[in-house]
Amino acid sequence: MTTETPFWSSDFRRLYCDATAFDSFSALHPISFKRVLPFQSPDEAVDDRNLIAAEEAHLAERSDATRRGVVEEYVRCGLLQESEATDLKSVIDYFAADFFELMGLVYANAGMFRCALRWHRELIKELDTQNPNLRSDEEDAYASVGYCLYSLGLFEEAIAWSKSCIGPRALANVVCEALIAYEVQPVGGEIQAVERSGPRTRYTVSAIDASDAAQSVARLKEAMKVFAPFEDVYFDWIACGSPSSGVQAEGYPFKAEYDASCLLRHKMNLIFATCWQADALAERGYIPEAKRLLAEATMLEPNASFVSERLRVLDHQPST
Repeated sequence: MTTETPFWSSDFRRLYCDATAFDSFSALHPISFKRVLPFQSPDEAVDDRNLIAAEEAHLAERSDATRRGVVEEYVRCGLLQESEATDLKSVIDYFAADFFELMGLVYANAGMFRCALRWHRELIKELDTQNPNLRSDEEDAYASVGYCLYSLGLFEEAIAWSKSCIGPRALANVVCEALIAYEVQPVGGEIQAVERSGPRTRYTVSAIDASDAAQSVARLKEAMKVFAPFEDVYFDWIACGSPSSGVQAEGYPFKAEYDASCLLRHKMNLIFATCWQADALAERGYIPEAKRLLAEATMLEPNASFVSERLRVLDHQPST
């Protein structure tokens, strides 16, 4: 990646190029954002005086008026369509600090990921400091940061960030599903569907005998509580051979789930960033390190065939 720094106006540098803006962000999370800046020569951005003035006005005073001003400038600069702006203005009074997330999404959709991070940072600073109880409600903003880091090629940061966001939940899910499989596979059963919403998870599992299934529930819940004490687990049992009611996985590299949380987005960010980081390590001859990363990704998502294919290729490459 080139390190050439493009020329930006003083207005743009003031709003977007101050690395200290990320200091508090890095202090609250286990990674450094130092590589987010400076902007690189291939980076796209809109260096427009009126747009920057509108964004700075909203930073100084969050109000419906300043939000409308930002939306109008997005339209003028081609970042939003007129129809989108009309819809936004009709509900502008519902926005609070989460308007910063919308600003980040506008820039991310335009491929301007460093600009997007600037605004996601504003919302997450609010969530981490002033409104910690909103974190579960605004989890999407955290997933968007991971996506931006991945899209910028900052794979180490994307991996560390996504792992921080997921915490122990993803590994706990893997263990819980392994426990269910251990219980039901000997009698021909299997997990048919997984539905998640907040701390609640419901497994649809096939079984031969309903009475045996009822006895399994107590054992499973007791064992799963050890690994996932933060989850409420529910079971629906169906007869073996019944058609699956789960999400159709055709053409999709991840396990079929209904998930009302952002866990799937975090998993996607983590797995894709892990693959690219492993590719970079393999190109430099660090084969064992690359295989270790891919093995972690395989544990997180066994159905991601592109990960297992990378592992298969590396198995036949010598390390340096």
